[in-house]
Amino acid sequence: MIDIDRQSGTPIHKQVSDAIRFRIGNGKFRVGDTLPATRSMANQLGISFHTVRKAYAELAKEGLIAAKTGTGYTVQDADPLSKSERMEQGASILGSALRNAVGLGLDEDEIEYLFSEQMELLNATDVHTKLVIAAPYKELGQACAIQLATTFQRECLSCTLNELSKHTDADVLLVPFMNVKQALVSNSRSDILGVAFDLDEKALGAISRLMDHETLGLVCRYPDAIGPLSSDLKSITKFAGQILAVSVDDGDSYLSSLIRQCDLLVYTEGAHRTVRPFLDRASHHVKLTLSLAQSSVERVRSATP
Repeated sequence: MIDIDRQSGTPIHKQVSDAIRFRIGNGKFRVGDTLPATRSMANQLGISFHTVRKAYAELAKEGLIAAKTGTGYTVQDADPLSKSERMEQGASILGSALRNAVGLGLDEDEIEYLFSEQMELLNATDVHTKLVIAAPYKELGQACAIQLATTFQRECLSCTLNELSKHTDADVLLVPFMNVKQALVSNSRSDILGVAFDLDEKALGAISRLMDHETLGLVCRYPDAIGPLSSDLKSITKFAGQILAVSVDDGDSYLSSLIRQCDLLVYTEGAHRTVRPFLDRASHHVKLTLSLAQSSVERVRSATP
């Protein structure tokens, strides 16, 4: 199935045409194969058939498919590009992607890792099961999705619990145990699997040593993590002191002030890049890793094809 990202800046018809172009390129759709009818494809993806028609028209203009009376659109044996044309267009695409990656702040090792990971995903068996993990806050979901994608070498999407309605087409949906009943109702077509999350023990150990008159500084990537993560840290470690928390999504203007006021600075993996230049100002600091419990990882392994 084609995955549609409704939050992406890429138009939906372009996402459809790109996905079909890729499947033609990797042999999933072969010359002479008939594509699903526009209305059938639209129903599968939950989009307008006019959007699918626009995507098909784009591919037809490129000579990759053609409309045939009575049979619909079929894959054509398009004239291949010359090697020099392929290299020129490929260099342009990769160059643009690399510039965007550098603009996000990724370093050379991170870019190389992501490139290798994506190549492995492309070479993986093209039996696509849509796997989604829903978490109480965005950063936790993203961290667990990366963990599962790395462990199983397959795509895993993430969302918050408030976004379950966006993934009613998920084949396997992972949710916290306390939200299983909610998911059984809202995502009745999906296989629902309850999971547990883990917080880094090194960070928990450092927090548990704080006295109640001391102050904990917490830095997250997104604002929605501050409330639930602060609550979890207090509940697990029984820390009864003050927590000062900020999100790097709001910038780094508050970090210097926060570091001056806290006895221990705890920051998540997602906030690490922004926090790193300030760490030498902190008297004590520790990174907090968010992850899926290993027992849940093994259950996911058993439950997914």
